[in-house]
Amino acid sequence: MNSHSIDNVISVRGLAKRYGGVKALNGLDLDLEANKVHAIVGENGAGKSTFMKILSGGVTPDEGSIEVMGQKFSSFSVQSAAKLGIGIMYQELRLFQHRDVLTNLFPNREMTVGPFIAKKKMAEIAIPVLKSIGLEVDLYQKVGELTLSDQQLIELARVLIEKPKLLILDEPTSALNARESKRLLDLVKLLPAQGTTVLYVSHRLDEVFDVAQQITILRNGSLVLSKPAKDLDIPTVIAGIVGEKSSVSIGKKAGSADLYSKKEKVLEVHNLSNGRQILDISLNVSAGEIVGVAGLIGSGADELLETLFGARSKVSGTVKVQGIEKENLSPQNSVRDGVALIPADRKRVGLMMERSVSDNLSHVSVGGYKQGSTLLSKSALMATATKLVEKFTIKAENVNVRVGNLSGGNQQKVVIGKWLEIAPGLVLLDDPTRGVDIGAKVELFRLVREIAAEGKGILFRSTEISELTALCDRIVIVKDGASTREVSGVDDAELIRLINE
Repeated sequence: MNSHSIDNVISVRGLAKRYGGVKALNGLDLDLEANKVHAIVGENGAGKSTFMKILSGGVTPDEGSIEVMGQKFSSFSVQSAAKLGIGIMYQELRLFQHRDVLTNLFPNREMTVGPFIAKKKMAEIAIPVLKSIGLEVDLYQKVGELTLSDQQLIELARVLIEKPKLLILDEPTSALNARESKRLLDLVKLLPAQGTTVLYVSHRLDEVFDVAQQITILRNGSLVLSKPAKDLDIPTVIAGIVGEKSSVSIGKKAGSADLYSKKEKVLEVHNLSNGRQILDISLNVSAGEIVGVAGLIGSGADELLETLFGARSKVSGTVKVQGIEKENLSPQNSVRDGVALIPADRKRVGLMMERSVSDNLSHVSVGGYKQGSTLLSKSALMATATKLVEKFTIKAENVNVRVGNLSGGNQQKVVIGKWLEIAPGLVLLDDPTRGVDIGAKVELFRLVREIAAEGKGILFRSTEISELTALCDRIVIVKDGASTREVSGVDDAELIRLINE
């Protein structure tokens, strides 16, 4: 064991992982120095998730080596990673919703005294950890009864209980409000002094610069740079993230926002409330217009499109589609009314993960047929799927491959493709580029513009500020469950400022 290894909790050399013909990681060399907060940034599809999963034992690399505290491995399991002191908090919760908090804090590792579970001892360990992150909950309450933000903090607490040498945080503030986020960030800053190195993965560059001593940029599976945060600034990091592909490649024609004031309204929303996240939102979308929705996580922007589609219950307010008021919003009624939702969570509501690419691409378009035989041949469905695979450059060996075997970016393309094929009158795009690389983004936005040019209305929410400013004719800003203002023609910096006002 050399001194270089001792200084680094993790050192990877030549780390590579492929999914079919897609290089998720392409020969990565990187050191994570002990007792620091390291940030990993990059666009969706840059390789961040693959890197995290390899370090936590969930994915086996095709090539390369991983050195953990001086011990070299080609790969290791989830159990081995835990024994090596590597803990991970995923963005997607892994909690048992019908079990209590205490059980979730000690999954499959309950303490015992003889044949009995030592709940008192477990509670004595858990309470200080929960207190350190500012979470006060009943240890015997079912997790499913708690708010999403409390559940995310419980996910963090159960990793901290293990006292990891390396703590991997994947978008840890995604379900937290501003106060909760600050509390978590303050905690992260303290961890290195307690002997825990942190790998912090986030799209929020303000958070990255707040907590990190070292910033690493990945792009298309390769290392762009890794430098001390004090030697970087946000414009430099953004340039590293996007590379030669800039927002210019998805830019819209100047002055387009004025073209829609007298056109038919395909969506009219007045004082919409779902009684929880959405309290008072009003907006409209004209035929041929792309309207953006901007807001921080927890502002209500992230629940708006599901509420309009009927996946969340409407409590009050009015929603008109093509001039007709919709009293009973539901996914089934929305599809019949020509409304499509391309969801942010493709695994939960976007795809049939166990079914083939062909089945996933065909089933919405089949439902869209209004004339002719309802008995469609398998060859016809295969032809439809093959056409969409080519149109959306979906990388799959063939259309019979299980969609769950595709990479995240290609899974999202399947979701997008199956809905855009039926050319709905109103398209709700909910953070559609999650897990999609820059090349696919450009292609997606080209197709979105084609649909808008055909007179279809589009409501577009994104967590990427540059996507909103480049693509949208107008942007509705949402804060504390209410629509606060509409803007057009603003740049990224101005929109960030308005969102945070």
